Amino acid sequence: MVAVTDENGVAVASARVQLQPPASAIPLRCGTDFAGRCEFTDLSSGAYELRVEKTGFYAAVQRDVQVGVTANVDVTLSHQQEAREVVDVMESEPAIDQAQISSKEQLTGAEIVDIPYPGSHDYRNALTFIPGVTPDAFGQAHFAGAETYQTLLLLDGFNVTQPTNGQLVARTSVESFRSIDVTPSREPAEFGKGSGGVLALNTRMGDDHFHLTSTDFTPGLQDIHGISISQWVPIVTMSGPIRKGKMWFIDALDGEYDNNITKQLPSNSDADHLWRVDNLAKLQSNLTTRNIVTVSFLSNYYHDQYAGLSLLQPQPTTPTDAETAYMGSLKDQYYFRDGALLETGFGVSQYGVTLTPQGDAPYIQLAPSPALNQRSAGNYYLHLNTLARRVQGLANLYLPPHQWHGRHDIKFGTDLDRLNYDAQFLRQPISYLQPDQPPAGQPPEPCATDANGVPVPPYTCTRYSTFSGGNSSTIFNTEASSYVEDRWLITNRLLIESGLRVDWDQIVRKPLLAPRLAGTYIFDDESNTKLSAGIGIVYDNTSLGLIHQPLEGQRVDYFFECLPPGSTTCAVQPVPVPTTFTVNGNTLSAPRYLNWSISLEKKLPQAIFLKLEFIEKRGAHGFAYNTLNGAVDGTYLLGNGRDDRYDAFTVSLRHRFRQRYLIFGAYTWSRSHTNQVFDFSLDVPLLSPQLPGPYPWDTPNRFVGYGVLPFFKLPVLHKIDLVYSAEARTGLPFLATTDQAEIAPGDPPGTFRLPTYYTVNLQFEKRFHLFGRYWALRGGFDNVTNHANAMLANGIIDPTHLSPTFIDGNGRAFTGRIRYLGKE
Repeated sequence: MVAVTDENGVAVASARVQLQPPASAIPLRCGTDFAGRCEFTDLSSGAYELRVEKTGFYAAVQRDVQVGVTANVDVTLSHQQEAREVVDVMESEPAIDQAQISSKEQLTGAEIVDIPYPGSHDYRNALTFIPGVTPDAFGQAHFAGAETYQTLLLLDGFNVTQPTNGQLVARTSVESFRSIDVTPSREPAEFGKGSGGVLALNTRMGDDHFHLTSTDFTPGLQDIHGISISQWVPIVTMSGPIRKGKMWFIDALDGEYDNNITKQLPSNSDADHLWRVDNLAKLQSNLTTRNIVTVSFLSNYYHDQYAGLSLLQPQPTTPTDAETAYMGSLKDQYYFRDGALLETGFGVSQYGVTLTPQGDAPYIQLAPSPALNQRSAGNYYLHLNTLARRVQGLANLYLPPHQWHGRHDIKFGTDLDRLNYDAQFLRQPISYLQPDQPPAGQPPEPCATDANGVPVPPYTCTRYSTFSGGNSSTIFNTEASSYVEDRWLITNRLLIESGLRVDWDQIVRKPLLAPRLAGTYIFDDESNTKLSAGIGIVYDNTSLGLIHQPLEGQRVDYFFECLPPGSTTCAVQPVPVPTTFTVNGNTLSAPRYLNWSISLEKKLPQAIFLKLEFIEKRGAHGFAYNTLNGAVDGTYLLGNGRDDRYDAFTVSLRHRFRQRYLIFGAYTWSRSHTNQVFDFSLDVPLLSPQLPGPYPWDTPNRFVGYGVLPFFKLPVLHKIDLVYSAEARTGLPFLATTDQAEIAPGDPPGTFRLPTYYTVNLQFEKRFHLFGRYWALRGGFDNVTNHANAMLANGIIDPTHLSPTFIDGNGRAFTGRIRYLGKE
């Protein structure tokens, strides 16, 4: 019996165990079960060599295992750590993971730190280098073509998905990660709900050695309207033993201060001060050799004094944005003598957002004009306070392996969540001025109204919007689920995983059965070729944000059609157009997806790994608001009329060599379409029924790649590394509308796209030893080609704007960092 654990005493499942008999006989192989155990039977006595490996760990080799004398062997695998200058351990050989059935893409902790990309202090910016993950125009990541709320977010095994919109706002230091795993398909029955798959954030734990690292501990400076701090993003990570062999900790602290100056604005009102603080604290205690308890707490605080400040949005028109997030968890793992494992846990996550205007002056939107240097006046129209919370309890039972026509590893589990959402929305009217307003030399003025808030002549606006409702409200939901899954190793080459999941929630109130079936087949004894395939039913969670929308208020728009344009005398009295949202919970069903995929992995010469994968998802009964009977007005009812189609084919190559060096590249063809493409809201009015088209994050062609390579040896400077990343993709689609909030005639969704996007980030890094400590110094350029990548578009089509205009992102920018890697 071989028992495999990591340096903290946690069982390592799916480790590759090889026992080499004497006299160069054929080696014996097996994989560890959930409890980290692997058993060889009917062995002849003698001295054997034992080798244990798993990706992400250093290999362990014992060269003189006496079979016949020793019945049980304990092996400790240590997680791979960031290389410094001297490496005295043996990495696991790159290999195809025979036990991995799911369609999983992974960024290791080292890759998250090593890959160069803009904003490299934020792990969310690294996600775009994972095949199948695409950002939208606002930077939110979308997985396998799905909405943000359709992806299950896990932090160390606990569900921390934002309950209202699913946006990825939880942050932790880039140095705290062990890995980030994305599973878009063939996910086991343990995971649900989420048609977009699973995003798992796995953080590390300290070991028996004290570690201290720090990054960018000095601020950057800028010379715009005088010398000042431009940005400071310090990261400090400490880990180590509290009691060696028994108790360990890690504390990962990172912060950010940005002094964003808009040089076109006056010097006394040109700065936006943004700061945030994130801290992850974890502690693990091995109460006994069979009982492990882990406690974790992650806190996030974010404050942006003038959110959205720009030449077009001066300070008074911006809100102050304050956001918090807290995630705490307690997990207990107990290993029984017979090999069973019981895992129980309790977690709480909470997200808060507050938007506060700078004052209570009327909010005014100005028409684009060469004579005006701003687009807004007055004070921001929206004041909101929201708080979303999830309380989770979970339990998983891993049974000892059972032999019946092969080995069965059976797992049961249950999960109970309580969710609530508290919100308050206070809005004031918005005046959209005509192109000739305001008159030269005069300040902007809001639309003239009577005592009831109804516009009256002279009409100086093209549109006037008023709001009501949005008072404090609270909604709840309870989610319950259970599952069973069986990993059946029929032969050393064939592995089948079947499972059944049952979900229920308080809003839909229907039991949902989700069967899953997947498997892998290894074509040769060396495990150089693997075929994987699977199919399953996946349901989406019930988004509290969609259910709460009717409680967020109502909107009334007055549209003015004055001829000629700019006239203050309109022939027709403006007609109010209301926007309201309605939910009838008794008529709702859970969105249901049928997902299937197939992949082929092949180890090529020179340890190059090829992967081909096709994923298809077909969704029915998706949640979406739509107008009644196809009317073009603002009355919306939440229904199950959305049907989604997602197809993707990916080819990727990976080569890892010599310690930390690697090359990776992937091309993905994909299509993410739906029959109901709009996500209607009070704050972005659109007068249209639902229409088919591509989702706003649809990118039919996309290439991503990155690498860490040894550079040429230079005089004096030796051992310099070249690090790079690259992305090229089809531009994102956007809508063309009229200034009356209608779809531009003849331009349905999908007509317009942003220009092709591509960027190359190139940096050089030198690791060196100084004053008895290890350091890493890096410098280079983001977007080295200086390509003007359009990030947003103004899609309003009117007599003065006959085609969309684009807003470019950042051009070439120098970036650098210095890291303290610890003592000798």
